[in-house]
Amino acid sequence: MPPKKKKGKKKGKKGKKGNGELSVKDQFNKTLKEMDSLKHELETRTELARRNMAKSEDLKRKVTEWENVVQAEKDEKLSISADMVRQYKTMQSTMALRIHMLETNLEHLQQKLGATQKKLEQTEREKAKLQQQYDDTVGRMERDMVDMEGKYEFILNESLDAIMGKLEISQERWRKTCELVQLGNIKKLREFGLPHLEL
Repeated sequence: MPPKKKKGKKKGKKGKKGNGELSVKDQFNKTLKEMDSLKHELETRTELARRNMAKSEDLKRKVTEWENVVQAEKDEKLSISADMVRQYKTMQSTMALRIHMLETNLEHLQQKLGATQKKLEQTEREKAKLQQQYDDTVGRMERDMVDMEGKYEFILNESLDAIMGKLEISQERWRKTCELVQLGNIKKLREFGLPHLEL
């Protein structure tokens, strides 16, 4: 009789069960890969969040600096205006006191030297001259104050316009940078097989 052939066991695919399901080891390896992928995704998102936070803080710092500049301009204008008002009031008080003193002296001279009409007329002329000087000084100071207020308002408006322009430029740059970063991150995530994740 011819020798019987030995029946060999059919070899299935390595690591898989006969019904096509993954073995425990393969499932474990697959789980590890998924965990590594998720871990990498988490690290990527964390780094992106850190960078975005840093850029946001930098933008806030710049805005604060410009706000401080505007506030300093306002404070300086208020300080100058207040100083001019004090000078105006001081000069007004001084001139009013001088006029009052002249009026007192005039009255005294009228009582004491009623017969000296010539001297009285001279004193009245001096009073009129001082009054005119007072009126001229007050008018000049009022014109100067109006002119200076206009100049400082112009300077303040220019400063505010410049600040707003720079803020708009910074905002546009920040928006474009964020878009580029997001596009780069989406591309990297897709390279790791995560095309449906969104930032």
